[in-house]
Amino acid sequence: MITHAPDNRRVYQQIADQVLQLIKAGEFAVNSRLPSERDLAEQFGVSRPSVREALIALEVMGFVQIKMGSGVYVCKPNPRKQHATVKEFAPFELIQARALIEAEIAAQAAVHRTDAQLLELEQRLQDMRAQSAQQKNPLVADREFHTVLARATGNQVLASLVEQLFDARMGVLFSRLANYFDTQTTWDQAIKEHRAVLRAVKAQDPERARAAMRHHMERAYKRFSVSWLKNAEPQQASTGPTSTRLAATHDSVTGSCLKASQAASKTSKPKLSTHSNRKAGGVVKR
Repeated sequence: MITHAPDNRRVYQQIADQVLQLIKAGEFAVNSRLPSERDLAEQFGVSRPSVREALIALEVMGFVQIKMGSGVYVCKPNPRKQHATVKEFAPFELIQARALIEAEIAAQAAVHRTDAQLLELEQRLQDMRAQSAQQKNPLVADREFHTVLARATGNQVLASLVEQLFDARMGVLFSRLANYFDTQTTWDQAIKEHRAVLRAVKAQDPERARAAMRHHMERAYKRFSVSWLKNAEPQQASTGPTSTRLAATHDSVTGSCLKASQAASKTSKPKLSTHSNRKAGGVVKR
């Protein structure tokens, strides 16, 4: 009896590998535009965020180039620039994990924070505002805000965990994704969201702090889900209650596909297994 070992790679790695196989097989010619994220998601039977992560990985590896406002294009083969598969955490999964963990951290920080920690949080937020106003990336101050918040729980394990999560946020895959969507406008929106968290912590209101952090992560998820073909302008924040789920809706990706290549790949490629795309913890289908 022949058995097949399960594919334990991350979903985006599986998608990237299949797209790469199609590129190497000549299904997508050099300089041609790949099908839209929506079409690829339907073809492989996975979520659009997973497709986006795969395309970012392929760009990091040197096989495609993402052109904002246009699409994703196949690069000319260059062995000196093209390298092995990226093996980092998937960016959208990372946001989901942070939403689950840091929302509760914010609630606990609201209960246990000291006056000194509150002052430190206010200083980190001020640093973020100042750096954004100077058109500098406030990511380091952002990291410090979240780590101070975690330390305010009084739990060193949580503090260490947040540092690890944020270090993953600074990895090459997430950094490349952020490079396309981080703007002064999106950072200003994120700073407002941090201010809402801080106000709740200052008021020692755990429920409000939890909701504010959850809302911040939902907005981050949406900011990184904007279409390649549109500017990364964040939607207006909702004035209603914070959702208990991360949003899974994304802007439509328009534009023609490589019809011949898509048709060929549909007949020759099996559907990508979605065993690791199932819902986890009631968050978002991957």
